[in-house]
Amino acid sequence: MISLGLRNEYRKPDNAGSSLPYTWPTWYEQNVAAANLVNQANPNILIFLSGLDYDTKLTPIPWADDLGNGKKFLLTDFKYKDKLVLELHNYQNSATNCGDIEGGLWNNGFRATGDKAVNKMPVVLTEFGFTQADNSYTNTYATCLKKLMPQWKTGWMVWVISGSYYVRSGTQDYEETWGLLNHQWSDWRNKDAIGALKGMVDATLASVQ
Repeated sequence: MISLGLRNEYRKPDNAGSSLPYTWPTWYEQNVAAANLVNQANPNILIFLSGLDYDTKLTPIPWADDLGNGKKFLLTDFKYKDKLVLELHNYQNSATNCGDIEGGLWNNGFRATGDKAVNKMPVVLTEFGFTQADNSYTNTYATCLKKLMPQWKTGWMVWVISGSYYVRSGTQDYEETWGLLNHQWSDWRNKDAIGALKGMVDATLASVQ
């Protein structure tokens, strides 16, 4: 095992009567408690911290802003600070300006990779993706991320590799058009899109050598 994500895409509970408020103080208390347990069980693995609003925002973490209760997230508080990683998701498929994507990602968490960050930490884009059924790989969203990830020397993961599901949304043999693989999982769904993705892989690896 290399890493463990504590929770995927924190979102507001459907039940308004939830015992825990959907706030940064709750995020801090619950994540720190869980991270301590994980590190105690296995001090060698990386621990990924997901943001609020479906893991699109980690805004107060890079600069150690007040979380709302006088508490701040500070790497110096953790004996295992070198094992903590931030993760973000992004699906700005409708974007027409790369600057909007870049500014959003940077302000929402990637600025933790900057030299001036109070909590300088690795940030990984653990989810991004788009339909493989057309030429979306040539759109602003895809081409912008292809530029930014190597530029920021950071890791990334694509949603999703599976071309179909046994059952999803009540539908058997559900077609996943965002899947890198075709419906039968026997080949790439869109070889041109995969070619562009391979270029992103090469550029990312070259940036960290």
